[in-house]
Amino acid sequence: MARKRMIDPNFWTDEKLGKCSIQERLLFMGLISNANDEGYGRANSKLIKATIFPYDDIENDELEKWLNHLIEFNMVVIFEYDKQKYYYIPNFLKHQTINKPTKSTFPHIEDERCCSTTVVLL
Repeated sequence: MARKRMIDPNFWTDEKLGKCSIQERLLFMGLISNANDEGYGRANSKLIKATIFPYDDIENDELEKWLNHLIEFNMVVIFEYDKQKYYYIPNFLKHQTINKPTKSTFPHIEDERCCSTTVVLL
């Protein structure tokens, strides 16, 4: 389960994020805030939309486009394990200080049974 997260002040001036739309930045912030203590989360587009944009009328195609842009910048990695999609934020632990971390129940991207994807349509 996600905990409260801190947004590093450098988030706002990151050059990769500067190439992203406002919606993509908000999506990335939402993925950070909903990731577990190791930077993993479920990557089902309907779940992401319901969790991060519950009050917004956003088409699934639009959300997938935003996510694909984040993937292109290597800010998020999508992988599949046992026919379910997950996301991993590679620099998550670089920017988050976790006191008493909870071990992830999600599969790890390093697991040989995971299939990594560079661009994905959820």
